[in-house]
Amino acid sequence: MRYIRGGGCASKISPEDLSSILCGLKAPEDDNVLAGLGGFEDAGVYRLTDTIAIVQTVDFLTPVVQDPYAFGRIAAANALSDIYAMGAAPKTAMNMVCFSPKHYGLAVLKEIIRGGIDKMKEARVSLIGGHSVDDVEIKYGLAVTGIAHPDSIVRNEGARAGDLLVLTKPLGTGILITAIKEGAVDDATTKRAIEVMTQLNDKASQIMQEAGVHAATDVTGFGLIGHLSEMIKDSIGVELFVEHIPCITEATRLLASGMASGGLHRNRGFYAARVEGSADGDLCDILYDPQTSGGLLFAIDPADRTRMDRLAHEKGLEFPVIGVFTKEPKGKIVLR
Repeated sequence: MRYIRGGGCASKISPEDLSSILCGLKAPEDDNVLAGLGGFEDAGVYRLTDTIAIVQTVDFLTPVVQDPYAFGRIAAANALSDIYAMGAAPKTAMNMVCFSPKHYGLAVLKEIIRGGIDKMKEARVSLIGGHSVDDVEIKYGLAVTGIAHPDSIVRNEGARAGDLLVLTKPLGTGILITAIKEGAVDDATTKRAIEVMTQLNDKASQIMQEAGVHAATDVTGFGLIGHLSEMIKDSIGVELFVEHIPCITEATRLLASGMASGGLHRNRGFYAARVEGSADGDLCDILYDPQTSGGLLFAIDPADRTRMDRLAHEKGLEFPVIGVFTKEPKGKIVLR
């Protein structure tokens, strides 16, 4: 039986529709809310004391691969990512499940949850509960709570002109998910996609905090361009070194053959006005590709790059510099 119907993070409501929905809605005010609806941060932050803030997020997905166990691991890694992007430590999680035992059988759901639990164990996160709905469209994810010092929260704004832009995972998962759904990839490519999507952002988060970044986010449903737009808003610009942006092998070829999700087209339609310059058509399109469990995207002072590279090397990682923040043109992403 085929489980893949949607496209993971590509199934999000479009950014244009979300903006329209939230416009004019006013949330309750509380001075202890350090990050809420207004800033489009990756997670909500609430100050409990002068030294402790809770960081909360929720994320759930439709299946992105046919293997239920792998899907559970991917969904958990994806949900945990927002906590890591804020520079916080995840502590507890609650399962969110939409599933029809009648259509798929209990063994499938058990494998999905087993995958999620194994990823939570790796992240040292305690599963403390959950909620389920009988639904033919499978969905699984987590509501996650983390902690951080209120003064140590890493926000998505704060980049300075001259800062380097760093990406910690390759792009292309949205394209591969579409191709997997269509049966257009081999086992090796599917395995590579799963490896990327199940990789936690915990080490990247530790490194960015130790290196002293100025701003960070994670790349998920709105693609690199969308999440970078949230970093620069209308206060700063950025130049992207397109040839330096890492992509999963086969993603560009598959995109050229038509394996683009609806989310990619929606992202491009909403964010293209922010982009100037040109690049190879497929390379340009992949910048809008909605990522599932994508990497962290952060701004770091050039003086701290050597330390970042050393810390990454010690953990067996490599974080490419893919751009530089600029004073002008404000609110624009210039392709080089």
